[in-house]
Amino acid sequence: MKNLFSLLFVFTFLACSKEKEPIQGKFEDFVSGEMSFERDAETGFMGFLGTVNYQSNEAAYTQWNGIYKFYDPKTGRKLGVFQIPKEGPMALKGGAYLGKAYDDFTIVASNHTGNTNIYKGDSVFNSFQLDMSHLDENGYFSFPMSGNALHQVAEGEYELTFDPFNFMSFRTDEDGFDLSFGAWIATFDEQGNWLCKTDFKAPYDESYENSSQASSMVRMVENGNSWGMFSYSDSLYQIKDCQVIQRLKLTSVTPITYHPEEFIGNKNSGSWERPEDGSINYRLIHDQTIGMNVRMTLVKQVKGDPEIKDPRQRMYLDENTYLLLVYDSAWELRGELEIVYPQGTRFENIFSTSEGLFINKPEQKSEDEYEFWKVDLSGFAD
Repeated sequence: MKNLFSLLFVFTFLACSKEKEPIQGKFEDFVSGEMSFERDAETGFMGFLGTVNYQSNEAAYTQWNGIYKFYDPKTGRKLGVFQIPKEGPMALKGGAYLGKAYDDFTIVASNHTGNTNIYKGDSVFNSFQLDMSHLDENGYFSFPMSGNALHQVAEGEYELTFDPFNFMSFRTDEDGFDLSFGAWIATFDEQGNWLCKTDFKAPYDESYENSSQASSMVRMVENGNSWGMFSYSDSLYQIKDCQVIQRLKLTSVTPITYHPEEFIGNKNSGSWERPEDGSINYRLIHDQTIGMNVRMTLVKQVKGDPEIKDPRQRMYLDENTYLLLVYDSAWELRGELEIVYPQGTRFENIFSTSEGLFINKPEQKSEDEYEFWKVDLSGFAD
């Protein structure tokens, strides 16, 4: 009888384990619908940064060059526009290099010099200059792109993320990235006071000292939880009050390998080239519909004509294969989907609304609208 119970336990354990195996498949098999956002003649690139409460309704929004546009996530129609003026009392001194919108029509905009404006409604709530001197000890820093630089972590408190890579280092024979850098994230309040800054090292060896994207962090802040991971690492950091309170290793079924870029060129010009099999993390997204976490990682790149060096031309010449990795609320892997952006197209946007998870289509049929796939992740939550 004892052996019988042991066998039943083993069979039950194996059955449960099998049920929890991550789902693998093609991205297109999980597309549940389509969505288009209107694009007027004056709008070029549309970089969606998420959703906010706008005029008492949910709105997906874009930000480009200080212009914020808000859209209805159900119809795709534009709801409104807010533009930070270039001149006058509403302008941001030095220009608005980065910014995010938050609920109740709050917009925070800042730049390299630390000049920061907080807008509430149609007026400037506060304006100040953050002291950056204790953050750029080596004299070089920028901000990660794709909305990764600025996040609200609590009422009136914001995290600013830094990228210390020196893009001019190839002219001085110096390392572009100081591996001892630790001030990746700093928190400030609405009065312009620094509250804290981090002090932890990136998980790299010396081979990444001249990798232009190694020092760019991918960020996600959701429900007061702050997460960050480096472009070339599976390690996920949870940050609270500028302290690392948890470090996880995100898993995958498909092998994900990282290789630093190599600078190709001379002291006058050149570019950073990543091997075709070198992976890079691009986004972390919290899916609003079922509470899953999503990681977007490039895993393969088939390069186009190697004779074309201009990065603006080359961004459309490669065929890029991504993994959409789906994790539960505890960051346990529940699935991974492969998505390919063929030559002539590129991945630009992934964001979540109450309507679902949206990813831009590779092909765009019209200049008057921006088309997205809607992805159903409910099957990963079972």
